[in-house]
Amino acid sequence: MNHFSIFAHGDDFDVDAFLVRTKLKPDHVWRRGDQRRYACIESKHETSGVEFVLGDGWKVPLSDQEDIALAYLKEHREALRKLANFSGVETFILGLQYVCRLNSSILGFVVGPDSQLMWHALDAGVQPSYYVSFDRTDLDKEIEELHKKMEEWIERRLQHEAQQQE
Repeated sequence: MNHFSIFAHGDDFDVDAFLVRTKLKPDHVWRRGDQRRYACIESKHETSGVEFVLGDGWKVPLSDQEDIALAYLKEHREALRKLANFSGVETFILGLQYVCRLNSSILGFVVGPDSQLMWHALDAGVQPSYYVSFDRTDLDKEIEELHKKMEEWIERRLQHEAQQQE
């Protein structure tokens, strides 16, 4: 699921009232009780909200996402501030997506916005959140190679023990 977007929602957020008062053009609008777009089973929205997709978080590198988000926050500053303060908005998030390609050398990491992005996000009233997804493709290959080496080692060990017994 793509998480590179800005979204706002709330229990009492009247999206229709917001839409007639804003110049912002959301990519997705939902109302309480609507079926969720990404659900493969019946799953209804518990809140009403809007989403502004900024790009494909699976393809756009994190540093580029931050640059795009910063430009969007600057360009739409006043409209976003009005959204942050619109009646019923309880959650207002700038979602950035980091795809971490795992390998055996990764022990941990930390992700956070640079000071300029943080300043503009706070100014607009939006909370930056980093959604981390793990790409295990390389790790799976590494594990497979280690498994193969372990099997080879066991085979050599068994052959050695058999020779010792002869």
